[in-house]
Formats: sequence, C-alpha cells, structure tokens
Amino acid sequence: MNMEPHNHHRHTELGHRSSTSTIRSHLELDNNEAVLTERLLPVATTKQLETHEREKDTEGTASLSTSVFNLANNVAGAGILTLAAGKAAGVTGWIPSILICCSLAYMSSSTFILIGKACELTGERTYKGLWSKAFGSGTSYVVDSIVFVQCFLSSTIYIGLLGDIFTPLLKGVAISGGWQGVTSRTGVILLVATSILFPLNLIKKLSALAFTSILGLCAVVYTVLFMVFRALDGSYSTGIDAGKFVVDEVLDPPPSFALSTLVNFDLRSLVLISNFGLAFIAHYNAPSYYREMKKETSESFPRMVRAAYAILALIYATAMCAGYATFGDTARGNILLNYHPNDMLALLGRLATGLSVIFGFPLVSNGAREGLKNASMALGYPAISDPKNHVAVVLGMLMMGSILAILVQDIKVIAG
Repeated sequence: MNMEPHNHHRHTELGHRSSTSTIRSHLELDNNEAVLTERLLPVATTKQLETHEREKDTEGTASLSTSVFNLANNVAGAGILTLAAGKAAGVTGWIPSILICCSLAYMSSSTFILIGKACELTGERTYKGLWSKAFGSGTSYVVDSIVFVQCFLSSTIYIGLLGDIFTPLLKGVAISGGWQGVTSRTGVILLVATSILFPLNLIKKLSALAFTSILGLCAVVYTVLFMVFRALDGSYSTGIDAGKFVVDEVLDPPPSFALSTLVNFDLRSLVLISNFGLAFIAHYNAPSYYREMKKETSESFPRMVRAAYAILALIYATAMCAGYATFGDTARGNILLNYHPNDMLALLGRLATGLSVIFGFPLVSNGAREGLKNASMALGYPAISDPKNHVAVVLGMLMMGSILAILVQDIKVIAG
C-alpha cells in the first residue's frame, strides 16, 4: 500500500525529468540552429553583395584603350591654345612651367581616380548617388545642378568657338545666291549645330564615341606637331635673319623674348596655373567613364586615367613650349591668331582645332545632359529622364546653347 504512492511519485518525477530534458534538447537544437543561421546569413549576404558589386563593376563595355582616347579627347580642347599665353602673362620660367604642367596633370588624375574610387566603394554610378550617400538625398540636386551649369556653359563656349573658327574659313569659299548667309557667324553656328552636333549628341553612351575621339585627338596632335615644326623651321624667327612670315611686317605685334626666363616663378605664375587647372578638367564625366568602362581588376580605372593624363601632360607641355618658343611674350590667348594669314599649316591647324572641338562637344554635352536629368529627377520632374524624351532633351539643350552662343559673341563673357 505504501509502495504504490512512492512508485507513482517516482514515475512522475522521472516523467518530468524526461520532458524537461527533451524540451532542453529541443531548445539547444533551436539555439544552435539560430546561431548557425545567424552565422551563415551574413556570409551569404556578404557573398551576394560581393557578387553584385563585381557584376556592377564589370557592367561597362568600353575597353581600356577606348576609354583612354575618350578621356584624352574630352580633356584636350581649346584650352591647349591658351597655355603659351599663360606662360607669357605670368612671365613663368621654362622649368617651372613644365613642372606646373606635370604637377597639375598628376593632381587632376588623382582627383579623377578618387571619384571612381567613391563609385566603387558606394556602388553608386552618378554624382547624385554619391552626394546622397555622403550628405543625404534631400540636397542631391545641388551637385547635379552645378555639373549641368558648368557643362552647359562649356558646351556653349564650344559652339561659339566653332562659329569663330569656321566663319573665316568659309568666307573664302564661293557660295552661290541665297546661301551667302551661311558664311556669317550665325549661319555657321546653325549649320554646324543642325548637321553635325545634333546627330553626335543623340549618341547616349560615351563608348560609342571612340572613333570620333580618335579623330579629335589626331586633330589635336596635328596642331601640336605643326606648332613644333614652326618653332623649329625659322619661319617666325626675328633678328638679322628674319623668317619669311616676319619679314613682311604683317604680324602685329611681332615675336618678342625680352621677358623670357629659365626659372622665374612668382605670383604672376598663378595665371598659368589657372590655365592648366581649367585645361585638365573633365571630372564632370568621371562617374560616366567609371560606369561605362569594362573593369577587369580594381586597378583598371586608375590605370586608364593615369594613361590619359600622361598623354595630355605631354601634349600640353609640348604645345605650350612650342607656342612660346615661336612668339614669346606676344603669344595670344588663342595662339592660332598669332600665325601669319598666309601660313597654310596654320590654316590647317585652325581646321584641325575646329574638328577637335566638334568631336569633343558630345563629351561635354553628355555631362550637361546627365546633370540635368539627375537634378530634375531629384526635384520631382522625372519626365526629363525618360528615354522617350531623349531626342527632345538633346534638341532643346542644343537650341539654347546655340542661341546663347549667337547672342554673346565674345566667349570670354560666358567663360567668366
């Protein structure tokens, strides 16, 4: 009688222990699974993110060589014609002038690479995205608005330069009857804008401009080579054995080297520094170049930028030295204006410069278009970014730039 309650109590106790042990085992299994899940999920997520980033980094199709030509052509432009005048105005010595060129080329390439690095780290591919990551999306329109204004005014300057370059060239061409108006500056701007600039601007990807970029860079190289040739052949030499383009006294003023120095460097050298600073700018398109370039390794983009700026430094230093060696202290803001009207090589140089500006225009205009689209999107006007409106946006921007270039004939006003 007394054994049954005791046994019942013992069985009950064992049952409780068994149930508790079972529950504890399940809880331990669940906890282990939870810990395992917590450990595995970050690994999976990290791998997915890494894979996603690799896919984004290799999303571009432009090769390294294509990107180098595009960037070099984007940067090299009318700014190359001002460098000899900058050296003359600053009375900067030969050695400091070359050091300034190389230093600013290195600094400009480094900042260009930093923008690409920011794109790599954040996964963003536009200035809008980069700004949003750094300062928040509420003010992302600010940076895109700045890019738009700068690039739009630069493209307007390009249009004005085309009018200034091709107007005198076309005046020597016999055009019959009612087409006489084409030889005016306004007519030339409208003709070039509608027949050349508009079709080029319809191209959406910078990589598609590889061929025109090669042509543009070749035009720049011709201009530099012609300047070097004239600096060496004695055609513009002064003194007893005056050159053939100096002896007739058409040049006003003639070449002068009274202020030429080897090592002078002072506050006046800021003029040359400013010229080089502007001449090396193409950073408004840095995210576009990063987005469209095929990046096989993390060093592909920096390697491309360094190569392009090394080419530019060589071209710029050569053009500056050749221009100053020819005309010295009298070098003008547009060095081509110093050459004799009958110098056929200079005439071809003006034509080459015009072609370079034409082929570089879509690259500058692309920066303005990207800035406008991103800024309008941030301000709540997505229609401008709609691919269906691409032609209308291109046409509208080209019309506004052409009208401004026609109304303001002195491009220094726009540049200022």
